[in-house]
Amino acid sequence: MSYDIQLDRDTHDLVIDPGTGDIQLLDGPRRIAQQIKVTLLAFLGEWFLDTSFGVPYLEEVMIKNPRSSTLQAIFRAKITDVPGVTGRIRRLEFDFNRATRDLRVTFDAETVEGLTGPQNIVLSLRRGS
Repeated sequence: MSYDIQLDRDTHDLVIDPGTGDIQLLDGPRRIAQQIKVTLLAFLGEWFLDTSFGVPYLEEVMIKNPRSSTLQAIFRAKITDVPGVTGRIRRLEFDFNRATRDLRVTFDAETVEGLTGPQNIVLSLRRGS
């Protein structure tokens, strides 16, 4: 069984047990869901050790009138590339708020550990934020 360090869902800070000071670990579908979230929050080329990691936001997503089929293909590919995802994505929805320039991605993926359950990721597409 694999483990990952747990990150806070909102702030993405490390989750530390207040009583012991120990970091918290994740396993199972929650671990894989967190790894998907980390992948989807990363811009393509952002991590210098692997410039193929992340989503091509500047090239394909944050453009005027992106094609829905292109977004579906990009996000499906990035989700299924995460280790532990079996390749079947039961749900992938986009909700773009033009006023706030936020993109909400909702997904539910099958993993070797079970279903991730519905996950919501809000991506801010404002430049400079």
